[in-house]
Amino acid sequence: MNITIVRLLLGMFLLVVPALILFRSDRRFLRQSAKVILRFIITMSVLAGCLYFIFEWNKAWVNIVWVLLSSGVATAVYCKKRWQSIPIYISMTVVTFVMGLIVLLLVDVPHLFSASVYIPVMTMLQAEVLFVCRRGITTYVLERRSHKDLFEYLKANGATEMEALRPFVTKAITRAFTPILQQLLLAGLVFVPSLLCGLLMGGFSTLQAIGFVALMTVAALSSTMLVLVLCIFIYTKIS
Repeated sequence: MNITIVRLLLGMFLLVVPALILFRSDRRFLRQSAKVILRFIITMSVLAGCLYFIFEWNKAWVNIVWVLLSSGVATAVYCKKRWQSIPIYISMTVVTFVMGLIVLLLVDVPHLFSASVYIPVMTMLQAEVLFVCRRGITTYVLERRSHKDLFEYLKANGATEMEALRPFVTKAITRAFTPILQQLLLAGLVFVPSLLCGLLMGGFSTLQAIGFVALMTVAALSSTMLVLVLCIFIYTKIS
């Protein structure tokens, strides 16, 4: 592929079609869409500039710092509350680092911390974790606050702290993972083919691409479960 800046700018003219449709149908929504698209373009431009220099430099410590910083910004933006962001960021950083390295070892890459493999793998794992765990920790906290009497009742009847917290943890896991399991088939029909196409365009063989997607799916599910449980544990200790 050879995508120059001129060709990229020419490709932007594809937005003329939806813009004309919205201009004739809903100009207010057109203005809202234009603002969102403009912010997206600015964000992508800044991100592209950062990644260009990071990939050119390709130092292990730089790649690790970038993942830590980008995940921190994403967590702060997506999780507005400190009781959400702090436990999620700590647990996500630890778990996805270990799980990502396991995936990279299994796919047998020549350099574990190379920017071309380390950053994409960590980013994909953290994106799934962040989405699910915010819903899980929110459910856990709301259940604890709404059913304080249940916790005290279980403790008064001889349950340990972990046994008394089990109903709340179970509720959080169930509510966080039910949508993921329901959408797993849809993801297999929509998201996976899109990722496969990207890998095939990147030079992967068909079997290698399928194997990588399978490993990433399993790693994402495992990481999310571990992060959610660790996140709940951290919140319980610091609250």
